[in-house]
Amino acid sequence: MFALTSFKTISKTLVTVSAVFALSGCIIHVGGGSNDTSEGNSVSSVFGGLEVSKGKHVSNVSSVNGGIELHDDVTARTVDTVNGSIEMGEYVEVQNASTVNGDIQAGHHFTSAGYVKTVNGDISLMPNSKLGQDVETVNGDIQLQNVSVNGSVHTHNGDIKLTNNTQILGDIIFHQNNRNNKGHSIPKLNIEMGVTVSGQIILYREVDLNIEDAELLKKVEIQYDNEK
Repeated sequence: MFALTSFKTISKTLVTVSAVFALSGCIIHVGGGSNDTSEGNSVSSVFGGLEVSKGKHVSNVSSVNGGIELHDDVTARTVDTVNGSIEMGEYVEVQNASTVNGDIQAGHHFTSAGYVKTVNGDISLMPNSKLGQDVETVNGDIQLQNVSVNGSVHTHNGDIKLTNNTQILGDIIFHQNNRNNKGHSIPKLNIEMGVTVSGQIILYREVDLNIEDAELLKKVEIQYDNEK
């Protein structure tokens, strides 16, 4: 009897362990089921992606080694991942969005009350999006189309492209990187006519400028030694 009970216990344990390993690398879907209890709760994943269904309201969304996808009309607080990209549909609202190794893309009418940041990845925001604070990359490009940024736009080694009447209420800043820019190509700043920048365009490193509005050229401040 003891041997049979022990065998059943071991079998259940093995099944449980197998189930855990089977879920590794899977995409976790939040919402869409009649018994879903994730409304307003935080969701997270390790070694797997996260997908939040249309119209869901969740708290923090985080992933390690997996991407995050928020469908249209999702509302969330902090959205962050390490080693994964963040894709957001239309009319998505978040507090902040950030990733270390991955891109951030958002559809029309995206709203972030705070910042949008990447380390090694691009940021692309579609028209009628609004940011309450900064947009920033280290080694990634930034593309804003008819986007309103209440803060500043920062990068170290990435290109910046502003089009379709984008509004920047803060500064545009190209930072010097820790390696004194050696080994990196010269980043580009492209600003289309109709874009407004309330602050300054501050360059702590060499940048290839393509600015269509002559008035914006007057805002350029060179903060590096261009005699070298």
